[in-house]
Amino acid sequence: MIRQPAFETIPSGEYSPAAVAQNDPHLYADVTDLYAAIDPWSYLDDVLTSSDPDAAAAAYEQIVTGEWDGEL
Repeated sequence: MIRQPAFETIPSGEYSPAAVAQNDPHLYADVTDLYAAIDPWSYLDDVLTSSDPDAAAAAYEQIVTGEWDGEL
């Protein structure tokens, strides 16, 4: 009998980053490489000229800190 590994999920039912890294290391590497290539300074002009400055500032803060609060 083959045992399937237990998948780590977060309350929303989605896979956690650790589960993605364990189960699909190529996808995890692609995502982390893409995130590492983001230059926050390149988005600053867009934030400052946005028609919704509060939402733009929140999105920019999330890019810079890497923390996602689930809302934009």
